[in-house]
Amino acid sequence: MSRTPEGSKPNIVFGEDWGRWGVGAVALLPTGGEASGAEKWGLGPALGFTVSSPGLLWGVFNQNLFTVAGDDDRKDVNISIIQPILSHSLGAGWSVGVSDMNVTYDWQGSRFSSLPLGAKVSKLVRLAGTPVQFSAQYEHDFVDDEIGAADTFRFGIKFLVPK
Repeated sequence: MSRTPEGSKPNIVFGEDWGRWGVGAVALLPTGGEASGAEKWGLGPALGFTVSSPGLLWGVFNQNLFTVAGDDDRKDVNISIIQPILSHSLGAGWSVGVSDMNVTYDWQGSRFSSLPLGAKVSKLVRLAGTPVQFSAQYEHDFVDDEIGAADTFRFGIKFLVPK
């Protein structure tokens, strides 16, 4: 059972003995423009969890979008987006794991529209007392034949705000 203190607002992320899980909603807005956007409005559920043990974090985040309105001349957007989470701590602030990849299944076309596989190396440091994560990632997408690149390199900086 999730633990929510008396008198607090309901959470959408819940802490458990084994890790955390959350539930919510996701929306698609027609903001991409006629040339590159879906020109559709979409809504759907989102659900995810993470499990942590010494040196290891794993889990999955799932979002589902289903067309509710929009341009009738455009293809409906009915997709599931799954983001696997896996990170292993190497010590001294270093970690390795899967990249921030998103596997996308297109329910309209009955096929994967994106099926990447990737890796990430990260280093956590403190700058002026604030934790900052630097990362480098590589991904290869085995399926995307419409808009994405076959190979992607990412370099990132995340400023982590303690709770």
